[in-house]
Amino acid sequence: MGKKFFQLVSCSMIASLIFVGCSNQNNNVNELNKNKDLKIGIVTNKTGIKDHSLNQAVWEAIEKTGKKNGWKENEHYKYLNAKSEDDYQKYLKKFAKEDYDLIFAVGYPFKEPLKKVISKDEKNNYALIDAIVDKPNVVSITFHEEQSSFLAGIVAAMSTKSMKVGFIGGSKGKLIEKFEYGFRAGVKSIDPKIKVISKYANAFDHPEQGTKLASAIYSAGADVIYQAAGVTGLGVFSEAKKLKKNGKKVWVIGVDRDQYKEGLPENVTLTSAIKDVDKAIDEVITKTIKGNFQGGRILRFSIKDHSVRLSDEKKNLNKDIKEQVSLYADNIKSGKIVVPTTKEEFDNFSPVKPEKEATKKKIKIMK
Repeated sequence: MGKKFFQLVSCSMIASLIFVGCSNQNNNVNELNKNKDLKIGIVTNKTGIKDHSLNQAVWEAIEKTGKKNGWKENEHYKYLNAKSEDDYQKYLKKFAKEDYDLIFAVGYPFKEPLKKVISKDEKNNYALIDAIVDKPNVVSITFHEEQSSFLAGIVAAMSTKSMKVGFIGGSKGKLIEKFEYGFRAGVKSIDPKIKVISKYANAFDHPEQGTKLASAIYSAGADVIYQAAGVTGLGVFSEAKKLKKNGKKVWVIGVDRDQYKEGLPENVTLTSAIKDVDKAIDEVITKTIKGNFQGGRILRFSIKDHSVRLSDEKKNLNKDIKEQVSLYADNIKSGKIVVPTTKEEFDNFSPVKPEKEATKKKIKIMK
């Protein structure tokens, strides 16, 4: 009797384990199928995914997440290059009609076109980068670019020999002004006497205009230029390399992704102000996979989560500059320094000398 009872219990336990194992296996298969079935569409502006700037950074982030999930390009994720503003709505609608699960619109120029598209489409999910559309089927991905631009200003101010530095923006507007006034605040924090020469190209896709503006700024005596101008900014590198070949030592500070290679072989990239879209995109996609699309939310990525920063390539920064960058970054994280984003905020900005946490602790002990 006892033997039969033992056998019965054993069989029941084995059956339960098999059931649980199969259940877990089925869940894994279902999750895998869910991953495999996910379709992601990306619409970029006319500079495309080889712009060496934001579009390319976004595409590379999508590829990185895709590789992690075992996805294939064109099967699970695909991009369309909008070569005119008329294409913005057209391509967003195209992905929507083809029932893509998540549609990315890259850049603030997509804000108004996206508004028009979703006014007639409430079922598809969208992710907008660098702008905000407050709708239940849109997640807005934004960054504190002024913070990394501030650190770029610290580097520029500590590197200039002429006491003049430059800024070149793509098109004037709230987003690019964050880059400019963050940069100005960084320069001012090191030395208010350093002059910042600012110019706008009114385009993100004209490298020849970037070359022209860079030539004017370097000719005016600046020896460092921070550019936030997309493909137009590539022209700044061209001008700097030409000048360096002719014996003039000038620098460029890159933007959005590490642009160290853009300065080669003449080595003119001082550093780059990074906007690390990898984390943002991976978070949005991963939560969408799990059925938790963040529609209606505004995601704000900052120096605190290491999403805006200077590039890891620091060959052209000396020890003092690296120490000051680290110190100022810590003070921005702690809230001791609030970086301006507009002209009004910059006009009211007063430089704050950063403090080391260790120093403050030491003072307390001495007291």
